[in-house]
Amino acid sequence: MLKVKELMDGVNAVVVRLYPDRTVYTDVLPEKFERPSFFLRPEGRKITSRTSCIVAVEQMITIQCIDKVGDRYETETARLYDVTDTLSDAFLQRGALICGDRWLTADRIDISRSLDVADVTITVTYEDNRPAAPVTQPVVESVGAETTPKEE
Repeated sequence: MLKVKELMDGVNAVVVRLYPDRTVYTDVLPEKFERPSFFLRPEGRKITSRTSCIVAVEQMITIQCIDKVGDRYETETARLYDVTDTLSDAFLQRGALICGDRWLTADRIDISRSLDVADVTITVTYEDNRPAAPVTQPVVESVGAETTPKEE
């Protein structure tokens, strides 16, 4: 089953390819972070049973786009939306998100904005193998059967 870290690494690779001159934070956003930059954070994960062997996984990852600010803490709306449009276009391309041995495509993208940041939330849905249950009983090593003839 794909790990959240593999999905985060895939998103990070796309963002770094598009914006090689910007810092991408993945663990924590430090108190004194660079501007402009990005902060990646995993959001909700939903796992739904499909069959006895397969599950459907829906994973959301948010890219927080942090823009430059002026003297009055203002930002350029057009510049910020240019970044969100570029990210949306990139993740909507078929197979844009390479995670492990999979090439995933965003199923949904949600964009919101607050002052100097914009959030691009990418939702990917894929099917994966159901995790194996732990073995709780010893494995049968041999099976024997004895028969006795029926007396008449």
